[in-house]
Amino acid sequence: MSDRKIKLRANDAEDLAVIAALLQDARTHVREMVFQAEDGRFMAAFRRYRREAQAEWTDCDNLTECDTVLVFEKIKQVRYRGLDPEDPDQKVQLLTIATSPGKDAATNIELVMAGTADIRLASDVIECRLDDFGTPQPAEEPPCDHFAEQEALLERREEREERVHAEAADGTPPRST
Repeated sequence: MSDRKIKLRANDAEDLAVIAALLQDARTHVREMVFQAEDGRFMAAFRRYRREAQAEWTDCDNLTECDTVLVFEKIKQVRYRGLDPEDPDQKVQLLTIATSPGKDAATNIELVMAGTADIRLASDVIECRLDDFGTPQPAEEPPCDHFAEQEALLERREEREERVHAEAADGTPPRST
């Protein structure tokens, strides 16, 4: 297993997309995130999957994970939804990082979490870095379970849609689900 650590910087949306891909499904707790308003710095420590070390990114055999820190500089404002600062043990999972034009600043950087949580950073520039630290370990919670859950959910949705269409075709009143 390679212990190579990733160290990246992002200064535009394309660079940030690379960091977002590396952080897909990364896990953290509310206590691992901080906004230092006086320095304009937002930081979050994540446990990320090292998919770049895999031959196939969806393969979970021998998948490893490592600790990493995500740092955004020159942040003017942080807003969040679905996170409880009174619950530092609240777990969150990062799905992606997106950018959009802002109102109070040139750019909004959104950390989209699983469920209803998200964090919006307002900044005039994208100045971000990702730094792995520590030793890679075998993945404790491989995302393959996540892929299986998503597939099962899609199958149930398709079955429900087929049932609704079939019932509509034969005149049967729809059932509530």
